[in-house]
Amino acid sequence: MKKLIKNTLLGLALAGGLSVACAEGVDTSVDGIFNALTTTSNLQATVDNLVASGANPQSIVSVAAAAGIPLDTVKDLQVCVNSAAPDATVLSASCMRQRSLVTAYAAGVNDPMKFLPATAAGKRQSKEVKTN
Repeated sequence: MKKLIKNTLLGLALAGGLSVACAEGVDTSVDGIFNALTTTSNLQATVDNLVASGANPQSIVSVAAAAGIPLDTVKDLQVCVNSAAPDATVLSASCMRQRSLVTAYAAGVNDPMKFLPATAAGKRQSKEVKTN
């Protein structure tokens, strides 16, 4: 019986370690978000994974817009951030409102160069001003 409990606990510890390792491997840069959104077959699960990994929800929506994902598809997504109180007694989720979602989408449509990876939009321009 003790061996069974020991093996069960060891298995749970390994599974927990693997899930943490997978979460740490998610690229939350603009390039990573773009690649994740354009190669997924389950957009909601991908968005959930990106948010859980620390990606900015507004950036996710803006990158989706710049990537050409239709507004109606983005509106159907639930972009929520879950949080827990320090003592882990209170769990909460805050989701983007439709108005905020549309504003973030418009930012991606209006300035796609900011939200597309360098390979999709050409080379990134430096913001330095050169003077002679």
